[in-house]
Amino acid sequence: MVRAADRDTVDPVALIRTHDGDEAAHLVATGGRLRRVARDMAVDLSKAHIPEAGSTPAGVRLGVLGSDSDSIAVAAAAALLPGHVDFGIWSGVDRFHYWSQLLAGEGPCGSVLHAPSRVLRDQSGAIVGAVVVTHMAASEWWSGDPWIPEIFVVAAFQGRGLGSLLLGHAMRTCSHSGHRRVGLTVSEGNPARNLYERFGFRPFRTTWLIERSAGR
Repeated sequence: MVRAADRDTVDPVALIRTHDGDEAAHLVATGGRLRRVARDMAVDLSKAHIPEAGSTPAGVRLGVLGSDSDSIAVAAAAALLPGHVDFGIWSGVDRFHYWSQLLAGEGPCGSVLHAPSRVLRDQSGAIVGAVVVTHMAASEWWSGDPWIPEIFVVAAFQGRGLGSLLLGHAMRTCSHSGHRRVGLTVSEGNPARNLYERFGFRPFRTTWLIERSAGR
């Protein structure tokens, strides 16, 4: 069953998170609307094939993450075009507040690990991609290893291998630091899952997010 801590209610709509497929099916069958199916994935760094660091494609440069949460929020928004499976998830979310919390280590993913986290900038200095790696605390479902809550490339720069560049840097750095695993979450239907699987990530938990009328 869904615990109270997993329930985020905004009158008159309740958003219910569950990891039980049968419960998710029941909630939908009784009037709920499926908002998202997300897969938690992890990679065993000791077994993964992590490409060696290569040259950065012309026109972009890899830099430190920094603390400019507003600029990163703007760039992250430019990575999701209408029609993308995750586009609607951000409806009603204050991106600037979200990124400010994430970079300050105040969210559920924990403090930022700066060595594996990076931004990509174009020739003008504008942010065109980023990977954020955090120290996710150990829990009943996670081992306390690094977690990637965000990785993106703005739409105009996609298809150039920049996602692989960011992910490879994060994984190499975590491996060199002695970490054994890295995890992340991807929505069902997000083509980025193909990239994650090529790097050795495998799903280990599913979350269903279901919208229902409050009080039902």
